[in-house]
Amino acid sequence: MDRPPPTRELQPSALTANEMYLLLRDSVMPRPIAWVSTIDHQGRSNLAPYSFFSVCSSEPPILGFSAMKSGRDERGQPTYKDTMVNLRANGELVVNVVPESMMLPMVETSANLAPGESEFDFAKLPQAASTAVKPPRVAGAPVAYECVVHSVVELGSSAWVMARVVHVHVDERVYVGTVKGVNHRIDLLQGTEMRPAGRLGRALYSRIRNEETILRRDGPNE
Repeated sequence: MDRPPPTRELQPSALTANEMYLLLRDSVMPRPIAWVSTIDHQGRSNLAPYSFFSVCSSEPPILGFSAMKSGRDERGQPTYKDTMVNLRANGELVVNVVPESMMLPMVETSANLAPGESEFDFAKLPQAASTAVKPPRVAGAPVAYECVVHSVVELGSSAWVMARVVHVHVDERVYVGTVKGVNHRIDLLQGTEMRPAGRLGRALYSRIRNEETILRRDGPNE
């Protein structure tokens, strides 16, 4: 048996917080992006992208994303920014899927605006009313998941937010319908403008261009 290639061994306890963050960020990729819209106690909208994001469960439908303490309080201590403040105030959010056609305004919504100043307005993004929750959704997003907070797990300098889906909006351009007896199928790969954007590094993003079909021997392959 050939010897495995040499590795550099690292102890997490020997790394600084920033070194560990960069190691994780630069290896766990590409990452999908949760474009999270919320409202504050005065009903003002907020929109921010989160790329530590995934599906936690399909039954019940739970999405999850990590929010870091990237702000500073009046004493200069790390604190959560508007998304977490709003979620703790009312527990409602919309997780919008970011299409390639909205990559630039998505990045603009990560700007460090004053509390209460709308990223929708700053990035010139149209809002659409939600059905089951108060925060608006991004008009033109291929899929928007209206959610309520299921639970929040505090993890040191971050919090893992789990959100239960209560309503879904699917753009007609990606809605397929019934396929082989399964209803409400969608296809975000039909046109490039609706394909989900991915996050790689600080300012590095990805576009889906080279899909490859690899069949499992034991299936299923649908």
